[in-house]
Amino acid sequence: MGGVGPGVVLAVACGLGLEIVNIVLLAREGQTLGKKIVGVRVVRQADGGGAGFVGTWLLRAFVPGLLAAIPLLGDPFMLVNVLFIFGEERRCLHDLIAGTKVVRA
Repeated sequence: MGGVGPGVVLAVACGLGLEIVNIVLLAREGQTLGKKIVGVRVVRQADGGGAGFVGTWLLRAFVPGLLAAIPLLGDPFMLVNVLFIFGEERRCLHDLIAGTKVVRA
């Protein structure tokens, strides 16, 4: 077996770089590159202010990601998470967990 080729290393490095850029953008501006393109941002539900690192990434992405990785719980959790968008407030479960909402930028 030959080991990992340079293409794999480059792909992983680019993926990590993009993730870091998106985390920084979320923490500072409430937007990832995709949210900027679409014209939306993440804000605190309570006052519409910036949700910061904890609200935008830790609680909205990292914690749900951990829950999604739990066998037998992860798939149902992720399904319920996205189905919450059809509720009256139009907020996914990860927004309720983080106390955030998505608004037009």
